[in-house]
Amino acid sequence: MARIAQNSAMMNSKEKPMKRVLAALILTTALATPVAAQEVPLSGTVAEVFGTRIVLSTPEGRVLVTLPQGTTAPAPGTRLDLTGTRTGETFAAATVTEGPAAAPAEAVLPSALRGLDLTDIRTRSRKDGKIYIYARGGTGWLRAEARGDRLLEVQTDGAGLPQPLIETLLPAAVRAEPRLAEIARLTEIDLDDDGEISVEGFATYGMRIEIEFSRDGTLKDFERERDDRRSLSEAAAREKLVALGYTDIGFMERGGRHVTALATNPYGDTVEVRLDDQGRVERERLWQN
Repeated sequence: MARIAQNSAMMNSKEKPMKRVLAALILTTALATPVAAQEVPLSGTVAEVFGTRIVLSTPEGRVLVTLPQGTTAPAPGTRLDLTGTRTGETFAAATVTEGPAAAPAEAVLPSALRGLDLTDIRTRSRKDGKIYIYARGGTGWLRAEARGDRLLEVQTDGAGLPQPLIETLLPAAVRAEPRLAEIARLTEIDLDDDGEISVEGFATYGMRIEIEFSRDGTLKDFERERDDRRSLSEAAAREKLVALGYTDIGFMERGGRHVTALATNPYGDTVEVRLDDQGRVERERLWQN
């Protein structure tokens, strides 16, 4: 019996190292076997095309997409729904589903600005990913800032922002705020990175009104003041710019004592030009597309 017990103990002592070796082999094999990458969805609008690669404008920013082999590159402005694997700002597409294409001139616009019949669209990109947009609407010029498909700011120098745009950008809780009804001409909407919203415009009695809201639409601040800016009126500024030889005069922004406009100077350059309250050129800066 003692011999049997001894033999059993010896077998157990041999089995334990063998089990450890087997477990290590299984773990090593598992780690060596590549894990299948999990496919994720991605949707956006084609902004640029480079052979089998495209730049897709999405709500999170612009993403460089490699199309599946044999796929014909879609035209700029085409809406795409993709699945594939993402690594940082690049995406390897496995499937591609096309939606309707936007008009070529609208392809560069965030989705909130499409369908507004904007013309004379001009854009300028910055290194930080922001895009500045100028365009002519039905009641005046628009100026906007965006990052990818996300609109950060939009303002107009005309009769007010288009109602469809207001309804798209402002949550229902903000639109239901009674004080908002005091603004007869809504000229600016700012959407902060933290979700706060501010709007600016003018009442029928001439006062300038600014309202700020939190992310959930709660009123944070309300301010109204007499519009006592001493800068030239937009009509007077346009007349002065024409007299100075500027053409293609676009969006205008009135400050306290100056007016800034996008225009073409006598040399044919697209510039931002600023006039003081006497109509003199205070600054001119080249506007790069």
